[in-house]
Amino acid sequence: MKTWTEWQQEERQLMEKEDENQQKRRAVQQLQESYENHFRQGLRFMEEVSWQFRKNDRAFLRADRQEQVFSLSRSAQEHFDIMEEALQQEKRDLEKQANEVAYGKRKAFLDEQEAKA
Repeated sequence: MKTWTEWQQEERQLMEKEDENQQKRRAVQQLQESYENHFRQGLRFMEEVSWQFRKNDRAFLRADRQEQVFSLSRSAQEHFDIMEEALQQEKRDLEKQANEVAYGKRKAFLDEQEAKA
């Protein structure tokens, strides 16, 4: 059976892991926002030059490139979603562990108080 001090140490470790998880989630969010900005800039660029493709016999090239961009964007977005879900699951797991540690700390405290009495 763990002592209150051991539970306290475990709680500190979990808090550090929760902080790391939060930092990772923020980093993924910033990366996703940056990606979305670049994607919008890319779309604007494609719109600006699309008139040049319409004037010649290579209109299919524009459509092909646009489809490639959208395909890559969907793939990137799926990857962001997977990363976000994994980090959210890690957060839920850490919260569950934190609740178990809090319960263990309370129980250890009461057991130690009872032993002193």
